[in-house]
Amino acid sequence: MLRAIQRLPIKRCLCNLPEKNPKLHRTKDQRDITNMDLLEEQIRQRNSAVKNREMIVEGQKIKWAYRSELVGRHDLDKNHRNTWMAYLVIILIGFGAFVVVKSQVVMGRRQEMDAREALRKELQLSGDDRKKVAVV
Repeated sequence: MLRAIQRLPIKRCLCNLPEKNPKLHRTKDQRDITNMDLLEEQIRQRNSAVKNREMIVEGQKIKWAYRSELVGRHDLDKNHRNTWMAYLVIILIGFGAFVVVKSQVVMGRRQEMDAREALRKELQLSGDDRKKVAVV
């Protein structure tokens, strides 16, 4: 079944992979490759300045790149960053305004309570009579 599928005439896109680092292929007298070696190679490939990806389709060479690479290279996400920064500023201003208004309300209530207590002490009220006094 597999051989029958392999014999089907299918157009295949060939992709040029990055060249393999010869330092990662060891001979009998060299040490084993460690995870650190593999990580260093991945970092080296990731940090290469321009990644050329090419495909050959019907004899024509086509260069391509991932969308994220183009966005990063041409700084196309700047507008989105500015939008999110504007949201952050609006949220911070709103939170600050809420704190200011809430603290003013609490302080106003405290002043009213102190004024009522002063009036009650001045009139020397006690019991149910204390509840009848209110500052308008």
